[in-house]
Amino acid sequence: MLKDKIYVFEKTYELPRKKVWELLSNTEHLNRVSGLFSVHFSPAQFLDDAMFRWAEAKTFGIIPLKWKEFPFEWVKEEIYSIERVYVKGPIKRLLWSIECEDHLLPNGTSGTKVIGRAIFTPASLAGYAAIPVAGVPPIKRIMNYIDLYLASFKNSTKEKLPQIRKSFQVDQDRLFRICDELVKEQFSSKLVEQLRDHLLFNGDDEVLQMKPYALAEKWSEHREQVLALCLHATQKGLLIQSWSLMCPNCRVPKATVSSLSGVTSQVHCDLCGIDFNINFDRYIEMRFSVHPAVRKAVDQTYCMGGPMTSPHITAQHRIKPSDQKKIRIPPFHKEMRLRVLKHNHSAYQKENSGSVLVFGTGGWDKDFIHFPDQGGFLEIRNSTENEITVVFEETVWDEQAATAQTVTSRQLFRDLFSKEVLSPDQQIGIESLTVLFSDLQGSTSLYQTIGDAMAYRQVDEHFAYLKHHIAQNRGAVIKTIGDSVMAVFNRSDDAVAAALEIQAGIDAYNKEKSTSLTIKLGLFTGPTIAVNANDLLDYFGQTVNLAARIQQQSEGNDIVISKDELDHLSPFLSLFQYDSYQVNTQLNGIDQEITLIQLKNITYAGHAEKDARQLQAAGSK
Repeated sequence: MLKDKIYVFEKTYELPRKKVWELLSNTEHLNRVSGLFSVHFSPAQFLDDAMFRWAEAKTFGIIPLKWKEFPFEWVKEEIYSIERVYVKGPIKRLLWSIECEDHLLPNGTSGTKVIGRAIFTPASLAGYAAIPVAGVPPIKRIMNYIDLYLASFKNSTKEKLPQIRKSFQVDQDRLFRICDELVKEQFSSKLVEQLRDHLLFNGDDEVLQMKPYALAEKWSEHREQVLALCLHATQKGLLIQSWSLMCPNCRVPKATVSSLSGVTSQVHCDLCGIDFNINFDRYIEMRFSVHPAVRKAVDQTYCMGGPMTSPHITAQHRIKPSDQKKIRIPPFHKEMRLRVLKHNHSAYQKENSGSVLVFGTGGWDKDFIHFPDQGGFLEIRNSTENEITVVFEETVWDEQAATAQTVTSRQLFRDLFSKEVLSPDQQIGIESLTVLFSDLQGSTSLYQTIGDAMAYRQVDEHFAYLKHHIAQNRGAVIKTIGDSVMAVFNRSDDAVAAALEIQAGIDAYNKEKSTSLTIKLGLFTGPTIAVNANDLLDYFGQTVNLAARIQQQSEGNDIVISKDELDHLSPFLSLFQYDSYQVNTQLNGIDQEITLIQLKNITYAGHAEKDARQLQAAGSK
């Protein structure tokens, strides 16, 4: 049997460990820039008592390689490793790891030591000769990756990842022309320049499947402004949109469609081994890619399953059959759980619940376990006959995801992409949506008093007034019904803020327009169903019915809302003055009695109108 060849590389950097981890754990980009070959991965397999993916590539472009790639193991900001077992090529096995340690530099400042360790098992005597030629140079380039990152600051004050080359083939005339149009229309030159430079200078992997809220954080810009920029840029042909269908467990895209009409209600995840039902709240994300007419970015895979692929997982460990292992978990500040890949059995955090877990054929032996929040070790016993992969992960969903629920409840999306609808045979659930209905009091007598033409103009102008406040508070008008409006909001406090602004400003509106309109408003939050109704994205269900019934309780110049909903609203209410009245009633068509709150005599509190706009802008960051 041939002996292993072991290589150890060490480097120290004047960078915090968190930053070093962020760079080195982005294995997809790291491998791309380090000159490794692109790889074709199979769906997840479960053979020979372990889970893996078949991977195929060609080294030097001609020598075929095929291997089993097992799940990465890692502890966030500390260490990650990957094992490959080859069935083709000169290498039989490779185990590669990178470790990050805090280190005191000679000048007294803190830095990070990076330790790379590669263990090669040759397949033959020829493999010994191939390892230094084909195996070691790419690893050396990986170890030089942070040097490339630091070198990029010599010519630029902007932080950016190292790239394969300094420039990419871009139709700059088209790019600059569209960017100029975006500036002329509404967007700041600084924000548009951020997008322009991103498309000009960043790698293919960074300009495909872009997340607008992640870009906003990177650029220190308002989330809503970046989303609006991406929507306008798509409408002008600078970007193209797509919808990623996300697995609820591993939270990575399982399918991608170009339009909502391609969304199906159920999707399969090979890694988790489940079929799951899609919903608008979490499992459908809008992403953006550079338009191929501007830049032809190539979608290739260089790594699958690295730590940055699943940032919600802070630790991942493989445990052999019938083995007991002490696993390391890093410090954490959010609600966490343990989950087993493929099986999906979970154990949640609970104080004073013991520290040893056993995983058997029926799952964990207990549903709750104590996780030391400062990090530490847990004893886990795998009593099954198969290897398991245990993940320690945050339960909260990705806060940088622009979900279908969020995007489709924006007025800008409804205005620019009115044809973006589900296929007629699909009905997609939404866990929580706020529905607002309005009605114009006395509209029938209005037509009789001032005539059809004048009344129609007043009704139409009042629609614009409502739409303005709805859009300003991150909502969207779904449809008008006679002289009424149905609108939706992702958050109930946005809906109430819009309603308060509408009623607080109606006197000034009437004075400006020389009208005497009285608006009735009611709203409700709950689960709904998104559907295609006459080629428009519409919503149905009990929540919609309740919102309409609650609006019917309005007397005019007021807002009617359920007591439960009002109790959970944000401090935005303090920007207004109002009187509140509690009403217990039974709504038409609804069996149970409901407690409603009527808000009347609504006005701005002092300079609250200005404060409201500032708070709204801050909330969109």
